[in-house]
Amino acid sequence: MERYEYQGKAGKEIIVRHARSSDAEDMRAEFCRVVEESKWLPILTATSRRADWIDWIHRAIHTREFLLVATILDSYVGHLSLQPEEWGASQHVAKLGIIVKQEMRGHGVGRALMLAAEEVAISNNYEKIILSTFANNVAALQLYESIGYSKVGKRLRHFKMPKGYIDEILMEKLLQ
Repeated sequence: MERYEYQGKAGKEIIVRHARSSDAEDMRAEFCRVVEESKWLPILTATSRRADWIDWIHRAIHTREFLLVATILDSYVGHLSLQPEEWGASQHVAKLGIIVKQEMRGHGVGRALMLAAEEVAISNNYEKIILSTFANNVAALQLYESIGYSKVGKRLRHFKMPKGYIDEILMEKLLQ
């Protein structure tokens, strides 16, 4: 199994690897926590089950979809998904989604996951990664721009969240 090693900001080693069934509960729980924050994902209620996450992990093994998990000292600190675009003519494009544990944000976990995702994408013939984020997610925007992602669009008042409308920023990075 591929394994990627990075140094976090506090000097702690961050290991990024492909997700396993045993990661499902950590991934599900952190997803639900991020949804409950009502700040970073356009989902109003988290209703996912552990079994759904296990199915997703198993399905990814047999497709061009990839689920990566970041750990520090063998403890889960975040995860990332790369999914192929739906259209036949854009199979060279992967959509990226990322979740980092709240207490680990700003410690290099997101950067480690993003860099590992680029390596995985290139080795699986993806030429471009796309993502979107809330316009008020300043830390994420700074991270993405610092590793070479470009803003390519803005959807005004795209999400109606409990605290009001939020614009969506569209970003991409050409890998090849």
